[in-house]
Amino acid sequence: MNTVEYADRLAEHPFGRLAILVVGIAVFGAAMVSYPPFRTVVWWGLPTMFVLFGVKELYLHGDSTLSLVAGSLFVLGGISRALYQLVPMDEFAGTVANLVPLFGVFAMMYAQHYRENE
Repeated sequence: MNTVEYADRLAEHPFGRLAILVVGIAVFGAAMVSYPPFRTVVWWGLPTMFVLFGVKELYLHGDSTLSLVAGSLFVLGGISRALYQLVPMDEFAGTVANLVPLFGVFAMMYAQHYRENE
């Protein structure tokens, strides 16, 4: 039995999937603990992904108003989240900085629902 067949056999079993998940989380946690610059990548990954998702939404579906709003909220949310991580803010500004991407998520879900039912 080669490695690919063994991996397929392991992935077909529910406990095998659970074992893969546990091992993956353990490897990810060990990488974050043992390699400190990796923590910075994860820390800045969230605002970067918000901006990239917003740009993708604007580029692919920017012709509709809902997608334009969702993409803009995602870009603005990524920037506000990055500023929240860089600059100390009071509670209200921090809450707003964290809520803007949340509104972007809801707007993108609504835009996707509207596109599917159009």
